[in-house]
Amino acid sequence: MSRALAALTACLLATTVVAATPATLSTELPSTWQLNEMFADPAAWEAERQAIAAALPGLAKLKGTLGQSPAALRKVLDTESDLRRRLAKLGSYAGLLADEDMRATDNQARRQLARNLSNDLQETAAFIDVEVIALGKTKLAAFLKREPALAKYRYPLENTLRLAPHTLSQREEALLAAASKPLDAAQTTYGTLANADIPWPTVQIRGKDVLLDQAGYVAHRDDQDPAVRKLVFETFWSVFKTYERTFGSTYVGNLQATVFNAKARQHTSSLSAALAPFNTPESVYRTLVAEANAGLPTLHRYFKLSKRVLGVPTLQYSDMYVPLAKPPRSYTLTEGAQLMLDALQPMGSDYLADLSRAVQSPWTHATVQRGKRSGAYMNGSVYDLHPYVLMSFNGSYDSVSTYAHEWGHGMHTILANRAQPYPTARYSLLVAEIPSTAHELLLADHAIRLAKTREEKIFALSQAIDQLRGTFFRQTMFAEFELATHEAIERGEALTGEKLSQLYLNLLRRYHGHDAGVMEIDARYGREWAYIPHFYNDFYVFQYATSISAAAYFAEGIGRGDSAVRTQFVKMLEAGGSNDPYLIVKAAGLDLATPAPYRALIKRMDGLLDQLEAVLNSPV
Repeated sequence: MSRALAALTACLLATTVVAATPATLSTELPSTWQLNEMFADPAAWEAERQAIAAALPGLAKLKGTLGQSPAALRKVLDTESDLRRRLAKLGSYAGLLADEDMRATDNQARRQLARNLSNDLQETAAFIDVEVIALGKTKLAAFLKREPALAKYRYPLENTLRLAPHTLSQREEALLAAASKPLDAAQTTYGTLANADIPWPTVQIRGKDVLLDQAGYVAHRDDQDPAVRKLVFETFWSVFKTYERTFGSTYVGNLQATVFNAKARQHTSSLSAALAPFNTPESVYRTLVAEANAGLPTLHRYFKLSKRVLGVPTLQYSDMYVPLAKPPRSYTLTEGAQLMLDALQPMGSDYLADLSRAVQSPWTHATVQRGKRSGAYMNGSVYDLHPYVLMSFNGSYDSVSTYAHEWGHGMHTILANRAQPYPTARYSLLVAEIPSTAHELLLADHAIRLAKTREEKIFALSQAIDQLRGTFFRQTMFAEFELATHEAIERGEALTGEKLSQLYLNLLRRYHGHDAGVMEIDARYGREWAYIPHFYNDFYVFQYATSISAAAYFAEGIGRGDSAVRTQFVKMLEAGGSNDPYLIVKAAGLDLATPAPYRALIKRMDGLLDQLEAVLNSPV
């Protein structure tokens, strides 16, 4: 047996699983949701909106009473919690309806009314944190001991006290709140410029005029013709040169606002301020960046294989998105859901029973229709009912993977809501993307096992590998750029659009092996930073990279039938937001502040590359 075939056989054997009884879908799945479980009609929604608004003065009257007794504390917290739960349902109904058809003005108006009411509640409840901090650690501990019904509030209360050094006086908090709009102006300006004000160019592709705005770029960047890809990339990114200074001004304004807020709240850095609300150690962020850099040879190995498959003399950045093989088939929604359920057999019968019920219920809006919001999401805010998923299912494997991803979020919500009281059911992003990505990885492993022909194997393997590239390496590169730019502002350095482009270009070339001849990165692509809206949500994207690393650990263990890993995974989901997210993941057996999870992900990627290389080396 050749070394390549031995590697392929070993990797395939490593994915052998212990499966539960297959869950078979016998009927076509509903492709639209039913929202009348929340409210029978808009009139019922409006009645609840008015009822919540009428209840706000009752909460306001409790100001100044919180510290009087354990019963008084419980009354304040129960009142606020009930209003938030009801408002979440109100906002979900309005938002889901609005996203079905964004052209319907009455639905958009309801969404705005819900947002206004949410702001009113936020303002009314602002006294609570201040009074909890005034209560102090000793008195709060005594209250918790005397009133068992306060137990469900223990973690959020203790978290509020932990953040006390960064909570200002009422006057100072009011000033920061009033300053939020001007401090957010840079982000608003960026959105207007990037999405509305740039006159995008038109190019000819196969005799047709194509507008190369952001949507046009995404639609044509994976064209099979290298000349078309090169035209699309060079034309699109050249536009950003014209606006480089302006984009630089908006991003620097955003950085300065972030650094100002961090200093105002007495944090040591903007990174520390971003991680403080959920008590995530900075070592998680910095270890991720260090380990991604250590793993770059694996990424470069993928690019070298991509060059071989594509048959190009020099791999260009414009070759990044072209698929290495054609998809073998398309799927109906029911077929896609069945593929997901089959892939998740290792999760066990209880998990599959919940998931099967979810996909067979009218909780998903998957129909492609005019006016519908683009993208995909899971809404898990309706604590008393169940999650809702929105996406536009187009029959591609990517659509199936998105469906599995969103129902990973859905299962997280189902399990957390079942196990946790409302105050600790909501989970943070550091944990949220783990089950969703684990679903995708288990689906990818299943697709690899199903692949029969050479073309099918190349497609399945390249899809699995590229997910690791995009979610681990690319998001970590973004995280490294964010860290460098924030620290530059904190050092008092003057950043411009041109300097930002050079900084980003250096990262882009290092991650993609430009100097080693792995991939050629033209200088114009250094302006890609101006295309990434996530940079205006500071220190956010790193959690996608940590999550796929954790997901790889869980998917590997669950996939090989390790019941202990599966149990830890389910317990992690059931924990909801009952503890610091870093500690929740750590309790499940994974310390995100150590190199281990990131090295395991690199090992997974190397294993997939071994399989791809074996397929490429095998006789056609």
